[in-house]
Amino acid sequence: MATDSTFEEDIIYLWRTLRSIVLVLVFIFGAIVTSLIIGYVGIVVLDQAYPIPQQSETARFLASAAFNELGYAIFVAGLLYWKTDLLPEGLRFRHPTHRDARWILGGILVMIVTEYVLTSLFAFFNAPTAQNAAVIEATKHASLSMFGGLIVVSLLITGPCEEILFRGLIQEYLRRHFSAIGAILLASLFFASVHLFALQGSLSGLRNVLLSLFVLSLILSFAYERTDSLFVPILIHGSYNAILFASLGLTSLY
Repeated sequence: MATDSTFEEDIIYLWRTLRSIVLVLVFIFGAIVTSLIIGYVGIVVLDQAYPIPQQSETARFLASAAFNELGYAIFVAGLLYWKTDLLPEGLRFRHPTHRDARWILGGILVMIVTEYVLTSLFAFFNAPTAQNAAVIEATKHASLSMFGGLIVVSLLITGPCEEILFRGLIQEYLRRHFSAIGAILLASLFFASVHLFALQGSLSGLRNVLLSLFVLSLILSFAYERTDSLFVPILIHGSYNAILFASLGLTSLY
């Protein structure tokens, strides 16, 4: 009887594990669809209210990027409103503390150093890397307004919206079914995978960039696990992206 009970418990555990992963995939699919819809509708509404000249590629690109990212947060808000028991304690926001400030500054520094080390390693071994669509577009239409806009979008929209989805919803949900390490690894894997749609390059280049994104996401997920506040990964993520775009802008313009 003991053996039967253990077998049944293992089957139940396996089922719950697979179910949680499938649900996360459904969450991600729903977030992507919502992002595309909000991006399209947002531009249409904006064109009606404040027509953006077709030749204004910068304004249109920045508006589209902002609306697409907002779609993630809108999806999470709608999901949690519909399924109030999905995350019983809701999204974990709280007033930042001095300890959080140290985590934020340290996290930004670690992200930058990690990016530098990985980029240097890829260059040393002549390993190809893919390019992000936002970087390609920004370089193609390089201007102060383009890079300034991307910095603002990174800080106010990209950081908050992506962290609300991947740390606030996905990692927190996975944490209920896996260990802290398991939730961190899976959330980072999903985070890196979603960015595949925004990359252009060879298969080996895509692999290398996805590896970089996975490692960088581990830092964000670990910071969230240790501080239990979404403000920390949001500010790390947004600031890191803003610094990258500022550096790219200085290189492209000067």
